[in-house]
Amino acid sequence: MSSQTLSAPSLPSLDVTDPTVVMCYDILAFAPLAEMFDYTDGKYLGNYGSDRASYVRAQETQAAYLLDQVNCAKESKLLDIGCGHGRLLKTAMRCGADAVGITISPPQVRYGSFHGLDIRLMDYRKIPAEWDGTFSCIVANGSLEHFVQVADAMANHADDIYRQMFAICHRLINKGDRLATTAIHFREQNQVDPAAISRGHQSFRKGSDEYHFALLFLKTFGDWYPEPGQLARCANGLFKLIEEEDGTRDYHETSEYWLHHMFRGLRTNPRIWWFVTRHLLTNRRPAWDMICCLLIDQSWMWQFRGANPPTRLYRHTWEAI
Repeated sequence: MSSQTLSAPSLPSLDVTDPTVVMCYDILAFAPLAEMFDYTDGKYLGNYGSDRASYVRAQETQAAYLLDQVNCAKESKLLDIGCGHGRLLKTAMRCGADAVGITISPPQVRYGSFHGLDIRLMDYRKIPAEWDGTFSCIVANGSLEHFVQVADAMANHADDIYRQMFAICHRLINKGDRLATTAIHFREQNQVDPAAISRGHQSFRKGSDEYHFALLFLKTFGDWYPEPGQLARCANGLFKLIEEEDGTRDYHETSEYWLHHMFRGLRTNPRIWWFVTRHLLTNRRPAWDMICCLLIDQSWMWQFRGANPPTRLYRHTWEAI
């Protein structure tokens, strides 16, 4: 069992998985058809390139980096919170680790199970007590961006939600064990007003910051981002931050590769056409919003573009205290 158990407030908004997040990954289930097996940043080590080989190498490097940060090795017990299609799980298993992933996406569970991965359909807030102290390392690679919603930010619950996330992770491991997170952050404190964003993207001038953020947060990904320093504040007493790395340029390169590859797939892969058409017929509004976000307005790519982009991608390594 963990040597120290601290708790955070239990909030009503924590008890239900946000349907926008679930729908987001239902629609994005076409990604493996386009040979995109992960939704997070790569790690290019300065060797930026738009070709397939550069993308694959960056994804492999990022997975190896995260596992190294949490000291994942042979016989380690890894939990991947928000595991996607299991890229990190596969890498950990090749190292001899016992790797378990959880996700709220049924298509991801089916994909992972078909490929022999231990992926459970589970919200991290519902991790059972019998898992306490049974893991030696945890990774949350791009998942905590979904943990807070616009309504939570409006109600000033973000700190409580992040603290509860750290408390849950803390009880699953032991003192000295590590947690690695990657998350998009707002560029600065009080950058975005959640009450304004709650009005929806159509309330703003097309192409404005508020337009893009509202389309991302309310209509497609179900997100709200932490501010600089917020996670460290919320981890106080549970984890100490031992390393921070800015991967914004890496996420820019990765998302631009996605954009190019999605356009290419739509031109050349009938299976992707069929998948997108089926969602437009069955989930017309969410599917169209996702097409706008990724391909037309390109709101996802926008957030990493420019000399001073509106968001930052931070990789953090935490040690349980």
